[in-house]
This record gives sequence, structure tokens and C-alpha cells, in this order.
Amino acid sequence: MIYIGQVSKADPAAGSVRVVFADRDDLVSGELPVITSGGWGRGNAVPEPGETVLCVFLDATRNVGFCLGTYGDPPGAADQWGTWFEDGSYVYYDRVAKRLTVKAASGVKIDGAAQISGNVSITGNLTVSGSITASSYSGGGLE
Repeated sequence: MIYIGQVSKADPAAGSVRVVFADRDDLVSGELPVITSGGWGRGNAVPEPGETVLCVFLDATRNVGFCLGTYGDPPGAADQWGTWFEDGSYVYYDRVAKRLTVKAASGVKIDGAAQISGNVSITGNLTVSGSITASSYSGGGLE
């Protein structure tokens, strides 16, 4: 059985939700595991209370089943695949532009080594704590 309802309670640590079904006199489901992508790069997105979700049940009690997730108009454009956050931050890949775009409301933090191959353009200030080593320098512009 497949039903549409609204999340009434979310448990991100358990990866589950409870769902209320308005068409069934506000019946509330048992804890339903949320289906996510598997493999070595797993997601942890759990729909929040108030979101409309699609659920599938193995019995008539609506206690044994799964939350398949939310649905509706996705953010971004048709050729963009990624994650958009409520504060306006996002990370997505645009397959037409062949570009990965990252926007973070409060900046990006990278722990560990980072390697960039290609040209780098910086708009804004650059602060370095530590040394800068250059293997070649063509001159111009350094103070």
C-alpha cells in the first residue's frame, strides 16, 4: 500500500520519521525508516516535520513500512544535480557547464591538505598564517 502524508516527527539519528495521514483521520504511523541512497557515499537526509512524503507499507496497520522520501519541484535547473540548503547554501554539478559550484552562507572549511590544479582567481582578501612557497614566479604585482 502506498500513501501520502506529512512528517509529524523526525529522528535524524535513527534515520526515521513518523507520518500523519490526514485522509485517514490523522492516523500516525509507527517509526518508518527513510530510504536513502546506498553504497560507499551514503546520504543522511531525513524529511523534516511538515514535509509531504510518500510512504509504502507492508501491512494495513501503517506501522511496518518505509518512507520513500519527499517530492515536488526540485531546486536548481534541470541540468544541475546537488544539494540546496535552507540558508541559501548549495553545492551542485552543472553537466552542461561542466562545473561544480559551491556557495556557503558562512564560508567553506577544509581540514587536511588541498591541492588545486589550474588557475586560481581570488576576489577579496587573502590571509595566510604560515609560509608561502612558489616553485616558479613570472613577476609582477607582489608587494
